[in-house]
Amino acid sequence: MKRRRKIIIPTVAVVLLLSAVGVFLFLEFRVKSVRDELSVLEANSVASSALTAGLTEALDDYKLNYSDIVSFTYDADGNIKSLSADIITLNTLGNEIGNKTDDYINKIGTYKISLPVSALLGVQLVSGIGPDLSFFVTMRGLTSTSFENKFEDEGVNQTRHQIFLNVTIKTHVIFGGDVKIVEYNAEVCIAESIIVGVTPNTFADF
Repeated sequence: MKRRRKIIIPTVAVVLLLSAVGVFLFLEFRVKSVRDELSVLEANSVASSALTAGLTEALDDYKLNYSDIVSFTYDADGNIKSLSADIITLNTLGNEIGNKTDDYINKIGTYKISLPVSALLGVQLVSGIGPDLSFFVTMRGLTSTSFENKFEDEGVNQTRHQIFLNVTIKTHVIFGGDVKIVEYNAEVCIAESIIVGVTPNTFADF
């Protein structure tokens, strides 16, 4: 009987240890999985808010009108011959929007994300129950911009010209020793006008 006890006790201890390790690894996997999903959602939300703030501030500073960006040349009959955009002004505006967007993200610093402990179990019946588990992430933004022209036929001798700002925000989400890059893309119309008059085919199809 004594020999059996000596065998059983170590066996039970090993089973308990392996069970504890299994539970720990399961919870670690669930924490990382849920944390990654929430980090993506939060990073996209922060990027969207940052872009709105950056756009508003930059456009208020520059106060540009369509005529400040686009100019036309005409032929002898008064028809539009060509269109040109002020590339320097557009690039300056794009850089300013990108810088202000990045500043907004970087000023947030450490971001707190909380979720109920029950969310780690993945069981709907107990979802939302229990104390919150909080973890902190740091976000850093890297914004790039480009411009695109779009033309649409609005009727006889009328063409809608729009200048779109294409924005790509790569938010670096840092937690622990991990870095996750979340990409957010947006397209914003920053200027538009209805061009009245005969326009060349190459212009209308640009």
